[in-house]
Amino acid sequence: METPKKLENMRKELEIISEKTRYKILLTLLASEGSLSFSRLKELLPSIPENTLNYHLKILKENSFVNNEKKMEYKRSEPRSFYSLSKKSIDLLGTLGLTAVKEEFQALFKQMT
Repeated sequence: METPKKLENMRKELEIISEKTRYKILLTLLASEGSLSFSRLKELLPSIPENTLNYHLKILKENSFVNNEKKMEYKRSEPRSFYSLSKKSIDLLGTLGLTAVKEEFQALFKQMT
């Protein structure tokens, strides 16, 4: 029996986001109100080494789970790259029931910062 294409796509998407580091990144972005800079993500996820964070953000970008906005005009002390959830992520996290608890995530997020 063949798996319907929609379910097969969802299986592949779940496989990508189920890796624990990527899942932490997505939940951190879900809890934030807007986009986060790379340096802010590093601060909020101190257990993840910088090179590992960069690697997993790259995978999430390549698979359209996060948006990456680069700031062209900046001072050395300012963040240059900002990340936010894509519509694809929001839809998938919604299917999993996680966007329904977004306010709770945001409250926890505010307590951490």
